[in-house]
Amino acid sequence: MGVDVLANRLIKYVVRRAVGLPADDLELQRIVGSSRYIIMRKAVGEVASTIVTEKNGHLRCGICLRGPFTRKGLYLHLIRVHGNEILSMIEEKYREISKVYKDNVWY
Repeated sequence: MGVDVLANRLIKYVVRRAVGLPADDLELQRIVGSSRYIIMRKAVGEVASTIVTEKNGHLRCGICLRGPFTRKGLYLHLIRVHGNEILSMIEEKYREISKVYKDNVWY
């Protein structure tokens, strides 16, 4: 599979998890591979918690603060408007977490 296909699958997974739609951890492992899974799971969780906010019981975009949205509407908004931003957030968070892991590994 090409990098673009995997990146799109990863973005869709993160957004599904962020808006509360079904997202299975096994799917994440299939997308990123078993060697990156543990660190990527932490990165995905942190990014997912920042891209969606809730105000007065309504879902809003955590990046541009637009809304209110339904779950499906917010899912589509995040993928169509902020897909590249979400991917760069994931990459940045992955680098940050993997650096901490490398610093704490003892041989």
